[in-house]
Amino acid sequence: MKSDLDRLMAERAIDALLILPGENEDPYRAYLSNGAQHSGLVLKRCGAPPVLIVNSMERDEAAHSGLVVYLYDDFGYSELAHTYRDDRDAITSTWYGRIFEEFGVGGRVGIYGVSDLNNALRTVRILEKALGDRVTFVTEEARDTIFDRAYETKDPAELTRLRDVARRTSAVACATREWLASHRAADGMVVGADGQPLRIGDVKRYVRGLLFAEGLIDSEGMIFAQGRDAAVPHSKGADDEPLRLGATIVFDLFPREPGGYFHDMTRTWCLGYVPPEVQAVYETVMEAFRRAQAMCAPGVSTSAVQRMVCEFFEAAGHPTVLHTPATTDGYTHSLAHGVGLNVHEAPYFPTFSERYTLQTGNVFTIEPGLYYADRGFGVRIEDTVCLNEAGELETLTAVPYDLIISLES
Repeated sequence: MKSDLDRLMAERAIDALLILPGENEDPYRAYLSNGAQHSGLVLKRCGAPPVLIVNSMERDEAAHSGLVVYLYDDFGYSELAHTYRDDRDAITSTWYGRIFEEFGVGGRVGIYGVSDLNNALRTVRILEKALGDRVTFVTEEARDTIFDRAYETKDPAELTRLRDVARRTSAVACATREWLASHRAADGMVVGADGQPLRIGDVKRYVRGLLFAEGLIDSEGMIFAQGRDAAVPHSKGADDEPLRLGATIVFDLFPREPGGYFHDMTRTWCLGYVPPEVQAVYETVMEAFRRAQAMCAPGVSTSAVQRMVCEFFEAAGHPTVLHTPATTDGYTHSLAHGVGLNVHEAPYFPTFSERYTLQTGNVFTIEPGLYYADRGFGVRIEDTVCLNEAGELETLTAVPYDLIISLES
């Protein structure tokens, strides 16, 4: 969690963390800025709180962080732009040099964040040339950075926000289910009061309206995939496709607060009726889901839970990534991932690595699934859960698991 940052920096001999300015929403910037929304620079030295350096237009937003806020022009940005005009490299090297001098930044500096890669690489090269005698820019192993390790557990304030996003997301999913049930069947399809087929794009627009009313956004693009598309785990679904009776629908909803925390959940539905083959597979997935829930506890290796699910599915006759790593049928992915300011973050549930062990404060999904594109269906069930302050598995998603949605007659 955030309180671990100084310990992690000390263990890894990193003297400062630098988040480059950028207009894209940035979980690293949000994390260090206590959720305040701005596009400025964030600098954190080991043992000291972060400082924010922002455009004057964003000074009030940055102040919501409760941290010390400086303006770009406190370090002469406008003066440098006037002096150097189109020489962006000179502006960059001099401006950062002043900031590093003011705060005594030296030694090993890690650069993180979501930024234009070309700009970030050029900035690093400029600063290495200008400040190379006092600063060394360092990188860390993918999925094992200071931020990965800090994100892995959530503090009480984060858990409160994640529970609230879960409540609002669950309300949207339940309302969507009820809205679908208000439609009727005709000629093998789902139709509205006007007799026109209901299409996937209609559903997505309806869901986005509900999300907006709950103060959430569909920033990553929900999945509402039907039939064969439901068997390709990240297929978004075809907006112009009419909803068909008896086809599996994988509804994967992962909205977030603007600039804040995500929730992630999936339900599989069949409208009108359920084919026997789908019912059998659904029951198998639900049993895997329950077994995974029962196994998740502090001290348990995440890969052990993943392998248990693989072995359960294989015993039921389904291929999995455990013994058929490249399979596109059966169980084709890992069981879970952490959720927070990123929709995918630590802890991860790899099949073969023992890197992650569950601990109090983890917030993560449980999402087993079985997929058969050639047979025209896929099934996935997903809740976001946490190992709460008592070390107990707490389910944050509150949406019925019923497979069938009965329609109006």
